[in-house]
Amino acid sequence: MARRETALKAAQGRLRELIGSEFHAGDKLPNERELADLLEVSRATVREVLGQLSAEGVVRRTWGIGTFVHEPDGRVPVTIGDVTALRDRITASGHRPALSDATVSRVHCPGHCAETLGLTPGDPCWRVDRLFAVDEVPAVFIRDHLPLRVADRDLDPSGLLSIDLDMFEFLAVATGMPVRRAEIELAAVLADDELTARLGVPTGHPLINATQIGYGDGDVALFHGHITVRTDILTLRISRGG
Repeated sequence: MARRETALKAAQGRLRELIGSEFHAGDKLPNERELADLLEVSRATVREVLGQLSAEGVVRRTWGIGTFVHEPDGRVPVTIGDVTALRDRITASGHRPALSDATVSRVHCPGHCAETLGLTPGDPCWRVDRLFAVDEVPAVFIRDHLPLRVADRDLDPSGLLSIDLDMFEFLAVATGMPVRRAEIELAAVLADDELTARLGVPTGHPLINATQIGYGDGDVALFHGHITVRTDILTLRISRGG
C-alpha cells in the first residue's frame, strides 16, 4: 500500500510539473494511454491522478472529449491534507509562486507548541517564518516550530529559506522519517498588526488560519505550524479519501 501511495504521489507531482510548464489553461492533455507512457505508470494510476486533479479544479474532464487544463479564476485552490508542496500547487494553477520573506531563528518554545513537541515551555526550539506570494501578492504566512533534535539528529532548517524545499521534504531527509499524518484545525481569524504587515491587509481583515501538526513514525510530533491564508488569493478545500 505504501509503495502504491508513493507511486501515485510521484505521478501526480510529475503531471503537476507538466501542467505548470508544457500545458496551459485551456490546453487538452494527452489521452490516458499517452500519459501513462509519459509518466511511466499504469493507466489506472493515470485515471486516479486525473480524478484527484479534477476534484481540485486543476483540470476539467469532459466525457468523450478529453481532459483540459482548467482556466484559473484568479485564486489558487489548496487542498487541506495534501502534502504537495505549496509552490507546486500554485504553479499547477497557472500562477507564479515566490517566497518573498523567510527567516529561521532559535527561540523559546511557546507553551502550546512545547506540549505538542514533547518539550517544556521555554525550551529552545526552531521557529521558521515564511511568507509566500502568488503573482507577487502576499498570500500565505506560515510559522512553524520544530525541535532542535529528532531521533538523535540535529535539525538545521536553514534550507527552508528557499522555495525549492518545503517542510515535508525537509523533514523526510533531515530526520529519516517522513511525515506519516497531519492533524489540521481550521479557524476564522481577524488580521492583527503582525498579519497586517505580513499579508498587506487592513487590521481586522478576515483570514483563515490552519493549525497543522505533523507526525512521523510512532506518532512523534515533528513540527507545529500555523498557516494563515488570504482567501481572496487562495481557496481552501478539504479532501477526504474513501
